[in-house]
Amino acid sequence: MSGMRNHQSAYNSPTPPLDFAKGRLVYTSQIRSRNRQYRLAAILLVLAVATGVVVALLANWISTSMGR
Repeated sequence: MSGMRNHQSAYNSPTPPLDFAKGRLVYTSQIRSRNRQYRLAAILLVLAVATGVVVALLANWISTSMGR
């Protein structure tokens, strides 16, 4: 039971035991921010391509229906 108390006190301490952990958290947040930007760019690219395909198909359909 005393092992559990020691384990919990390490998590409840206001400062991390190592400064390296703080630097690592900053680095991790920077990676997450960069990944979020890449994900947003990929979503916008997919939406742009899908919009282009829909416009091309719609233009083709309108031109064939007008020709009849």
